[in-house]
Amino acid sequence: MTSVADDAVLEVRDLTVAYGDTTPVKGIGFAVRPGERIGLVGESGSGKSLTALSIMRLAEGARLGGSIRLEGRELLDLSEREMTRVRGGEIAMVYQDPMSSLNPVRTIGHQLVEAIRLHDRMSKEAARRRAVELLTEVGVPFPEERLSQYPHEFSGGMRQRVMIAMAMSSRPKVLIADEPTTALDVTTQSRIIDLLDRLAEEHGTAVVLITHDLGVAAGFCERIHVMRQGRIIEEGPVEQLYAAPEHPYTRALLGAVVDLTVDVHRPIQTTGDVFERHVAEGDGDGAVSAVDRARETGDVLLDVRDLRKVFALGSGRRVTAVDDVSFQIRRGETFGLVGESGSGKSTVSKAVLALGGIDGGSVVFDGLRPHELRAEPLRRLRRRMQMVFQDPFSALNRRQTVAEIIEAPLRAHGIGTRVSRADKVREAMHRVRLDEEFASRLPRSMSGGQCQRVSIARSLVLEPEFLVLDESVSALDVSIQAQVLNLLRDLQSQLGLTYLFISHDLAVIRYMSSTVAVMQQGRIVEMAARDQLFADPQHEYTRGLMAAIPIADPVAERRRRAEAAALWESSGRPTGTVVTR
Repeated sequence: MTSVADDAVLEVRDLTVAYGDTTPVKGIGFAVRPGERIGLVGESGSGKSLTALSIMRLAEGARLGGSIRLEGRELLDLSEREMTRVRGGEIAMVYQDPMSSLNPVRTIGHQLVEAIRLHDRMSKEAARRRAVELLTEVGVPFPEERLSQYPHEFSGGMRQRVMIAMAMSSRPKVLIADEPTTALDVTTQSRIIDLLDRLAEEHGTAVVLITHDLGVAAGFCERIHVMRQGRIIEEGPVEQLYAAPEHPYTRALLGAVVDLTVDVHRPIQTTGDVFERHVAEGDGDGAVSAVDRARETGDVLLDVRDLRKVFALGSGRRVTAVDDVSFQIRRGETFGLVGESGSGKSTVSKAVLALGGIDGGSVVFDGLRPHELRAEPLRRLRRRMQMVFQDPFSALNRRQTVAEIIEAPLRAHGIGTRVSRADKVREAMHRVRLDEEFASRLPRSMSGGQCQRVSIARSLVLEPEFLVLDESVSALDVSIQAQVLNLLRDLQSQLGLTYLFISHDLAVIRYMSSTVAVMQQGRIVEMAARDQLFADPQHEYTRGLMAAIPIADPVAERRRRAEAAALWESSGRPTGTVVTR
């Protein structure tokens, strides 16, 4: 019988990655055949991305051991010059954040042509024609015109398509996709995965998908390797591993998935619950019930009426980002705002907090109109309204310690003495369950989940009544996301907070919210109580978003992908009219 290694295009054996006395990757191994799709899954810090960088020999300062073979050739024995020809030529990589990977001051065409000519000797004109072909292949509309545009003029999904086009420009034997769909909305995510699937099928490219999203991995991968603390703790065919996971950690990861079947009245299980403590039967019961009651009994804290926001794009062009948006949020409830990237959700959040002007309508917070306030009255109001951003790393000052970051709002508002501020910082850290030893640490030494807790603590230190949570868990892995969602619900119950919860993930919105509004192209197309909306969605766009949610079950996920593709194709991404219930 032929072993996997005999016909593998890429084979990793006993790979170790060490930095001084620390070994974050400890003797892992796997192989992938031409055209095969395998997954490396696990939480942040498990060693997935470091493994990918090591395969490319881009783990700066690391000491590599073991073996990495590409079609039988040992990559660890190659000189740097030889390895340069392998990178991008025979093995290509697609990174998580395309905006960080693209040069913001170079056009898409310049960067794509440069990538093509790096590995193929051809004229600029021929490379330009090839660039158009590649953009067409990855589904970028109007490719000729797009070549002259800059990265900031593309959406997140389109930027990721450009990165895939660059990666495929040299027809690599192996494509490593490191969290390629993280923070993308569900429909864009689905299209990126479909694209990778098609490229593997048509070009025979072996794909190593690195992800924390078990739903995405279920529908794409043929084999799964689960990583924890630098080791592969379980592996197998995708159907077998999902149906009967053997390791408690694998079972915990699957249990932490937030989908449309999760019980909204109970805390989500996390890997920490399995390995550190067990959630008591009654923990968290009633937290969402209290939020639901607030929807019925609380007084209106935020009233948004006929909101409109227009942006000028230059050359006389204007785009209406938010058009005729109205909703109310009652004190103590969570109002969920969901939609794809570019639907206008974040523009609404900034309008609510008076971070920039509006072009029509009104925002009223507890009887006050933020857009009509100036100077000190607006400053006082801002203490009552705070925001938690999507990317915790970008939102934190990398040069400040955790204590300095959390204290900053108190200093900005001139609150307290040095001693009293230190007490408030400790109290805020305790609320978000951060040990005091974190006070002196810098963000770069912390995980994404820990950094997001710091962001939440910073928002809470002013004791606000209202939090805007803008995609606050979309960049976190499945178990850390569960921890943060559980934390946010606990804080709301303890402090009586009111949330505007913004997400592209309907499953997360369902778990957190009592009222849900669905946005498309700047308008609310459907709004209803959570249970009503998810039991009987009225708008085609809402049904399309629900159909795009990945399922952590290989058979069900493949069926869902096929049905979702048919639904979106037949619906033509309708705009429709508002449905309010």
